[in-house]
Amino acid sequence: MENSHLKYLLKKYLENTATEAERREVDEWYENFEGQQGLSETMDTGEKADFEKRMLSRINTRLDARPVPGVPKIIPWRRIAVAASVLVVLSIGGYLALHRPQPVQQTAQNQPKDIAPGSNKAILTLANGKQIVVTGATNGIIARQANMTVSKTATGQLNYRQATGASTTAAPLMNTLSTQMGGETSLTLADGTEVKLDAASSITYPVAFTGKERRVSVTGQVHFKVKYDAKQPFLVAAEGQTIRDIGTEFNVNAYNGTRTTLIEGSITVNNQLLVPGQQATLGDNKLIIAPGDPEEAAAWANGYFRFNNENIHTIMDKIKRWYDIDVAYEPDATTEGITGTVSRYKNISQVFYMLSYTQKVHFKIEGRRVTVLK
Repeated sequence: MENSHLKYLLKKYLENTATEAERREVDEWYENFEGQQGLSETMDTGEKADFEKRMLSRINTRLDARPVPGVPKIIPWRRIAVAASVLVVLSIGGYLALHRPQPVQQTAQNQPKDIAPGSNKAILTLANGKQIVVTGATNGIIARQANMTVSKTATGQLNYRQATGASTTAAPLMNTLSTQMGGETSLTLADGTEVKLDAASSITYPVAFTGKERRVSVTGQVHFKVKYDAKQPFLVAAEGQTIRDIGTEFNVNAYNGTRTTLIEGSITVNNQLLVPGQQATLGDNKLIIAPGDPEEAAAWANGYFRFNNENIHTIMDKIKRWYDIDVAYEPDATTEGITGTVSRYKNISQVFYMLSYTQKVHFKIEGRRVTVLK
């Protein structure tokens, strides 16, 4: 990383003005053991000492934007190890030795030693009912319909584009893209709107948008970055909610009830206006607009589990869908809230290892069955 760019990032990081992408860039730079050398090249002795002290504090707190008193944090082991290598005087190793979590229990012989995370896999159902397993499809054009082509990129994303020299039809055909447990996928609709689907989710949409509105419907959890078009509003139908906007970013979680969180721009939900940071939740047939947590809502789309004072059952629901596992609970499993952030792309034992730092919960893995222990 160029020193001038690094200095710029570090300044924004410490002033709490860095974007999510910039924070991740600093985290990755520091986590990959480049930090000690990079500090020496970009800071004088006083600045370096101040940064090291503040970085150690942020390692414990930066993933918890709104700490809850009395709720233990999840401490990322690798980042603490990196900090310890730089800040020896603070004796981090001694602290971890006293607070090391119990190892995740694994039983039964000849079973997989770990469970891999979910991956990009989905099924595309065309208007004529034909199904295409996207994961196994060859890259390039995989379907042609309604004067449109459907292409699969090298990363597994689907793109809808009008065929060269063709015109769209007056009555567009409908497609459905869906994921199973342990799967995710993404696509770009014909209008340029970017969509990402979480596990056990689906979106139904026209091959081309030809009317006065762009209308789709979803189940599960779907993240949208809508292409701006004031003349053709974008509408999303989820259970109990109709979301309308003209160009913005928002997340729809309809696994159990429907929660829509606005990240950027402006939308209406059932004709009620939301501003960035607000969340619309349907409960008892009434729509409730309240402050939300955009980082938590979008965390899955950015590759993280983010838990904001969540109980273990809610946490395990997310893990169950992503790792495609069965879950059981001991009667005395914790009911306390847990706050923290963990990568979705680690094996399940690493996720459980981080969760175990709360000293409130432990896990036993038997094949694809996980038991939550006290």
